[in-house]
Amino acid sequence: MRVKVPLFLCLLFAASTRQLSAQVLPDNPVILQGVVRAAHQGSSHWGLFLPAPLVVRGLRTNWVRIDSEAPGVGDYADRFVEATGTVHIEMDSGGAANATLVGSRIKERYPDGTVRQNVQLSYTQRSVVTLAIAPMKFMWRDSIGDSTSARPLVLFELANQGDTPLHLGFPRSEVLCVRVRSLMPGVIADTSWAVVQPGVRQASIVMGQRYRMIFELPRGAAPLRGRYRLRAELCTASPYGAETTFEISR
Repeated sequence: MRVKVPLFLCLLFAASTRQLSAQVLPDNPVILQGVVRAAHQGSSHWGLFLPAPLVVRGLRTNWVRIDSEAPGVGDYADRFVEATGTVHIEMDSGGAANATLVGSRIKERYPDGTVRQNVQLSYTQRSVVTLAIAPMKFMWRDSIGDSTSARPLVLFELANQGDTPLHLGFPRSEVLCVRVRSLMPGVIADTSWAVVQPGVRQASIVMGQRYRMIFELPRGAAPLRGRYRLRAELCTASPYGAETTFEISR
């Protein structure tokens, strides 16, 4: 499987909204975790993509707009953050509800359960690989078989802490190799794919710089209930990799 993502950015697909019976009251303080993305429609320039959807007024959504007056939002573009504020609901001319986070306070953070792997290939080559999946436990479908709109994200980051730059080559533009395996006894589920960045043949990471990639976990990689192990590594430099686990409860 080949997955295309732009260099140093996140590939996130169109957010979805579904009608549900459960409701959460709006205009109450909330704490949300997701990735800040540029908004292509509406008055707000920024929004928050939520891997674990928000349910409000009978709607389940993976996209919450960020109040256009919120200061410094652009500083967190394409980063995983924790945002606090109040969710305000507006109805557009077509009767669709749009959620906006107002009075927001945003800080960068790593998802719960983040793992880190120290890599030292020589005295001057020292790096830290960070890997996470958010959320670590989720459901594809609810108790009545409807989609939960879960959109789990995988975060991979390579930080150069050495004295020399890291020079990386990707002859086929296959940057990140990912493998997901089932940990359930008697169940054979093993899926591998490469994240492809068209046109990217090489990259250099200087001291203090972070190479980061965030992408959606394909549902086909973990279709069944149970626990899984995920490994992500640079395709042409496997020591720069790490492993984590996640669980699908339904």
